[in-house]
Amino acid sequence: MTADITLERLAVLRRRGEQQALEALLREVGLLRQAEQQAEEAARSAQRRADEARARERELIRSLAGRAVSQAAIIRIQTELDRAALETVRLRAAAARAQADLLTRQSARAEAAANFRLRQRAAARLDLLCKEASARRSRWDAALHETEDEDRSAAIMTGPPP
Repeated sequence: MTADITLERLAVLRRRGEQQALEALLREVGLLRQAEQQAEEAARSAQRRADEARARERELIRSLAGRAVSQAAIIRIQTELDRAALETVRLRAAAARAQADLLTRQSARAEAAANFRLRQRAAARLDLLCKEASARRSRWDAALHETEDEDRSAAIMTGPPP
């Protein structure tokens, strides 16, 4: 009987571990979705800023075309273009960091999923073992009761001792 109790306690612990692994997996799935959204937004933001910078650059160059421009105006335009390029680089770096975070989250989610599957299989194996032990115990109890019934029936049939 103590082995059965031990198996049942172990099964409870395994199911608890399985539940914790499932909760960790669900947390990782949520964090992965969040990282995907952030990566997409960062990429869109970087692309939008690069497009705006190119459009502004074309506009500034067109304003210079065909006329004499002072050195101060050229420096001002170059400074504006440099600022736009710097901002574009900053946003692309943020997009790269968001992409790296996304890859980290994907890896963490895969690890959590593998851990959950491992714990799920372990709990299922132990549940099967508990069911087999219970079935063996039931067969043993049935055989014992059958033997006791046969012994009682034999005692009744033979009658009381002389």
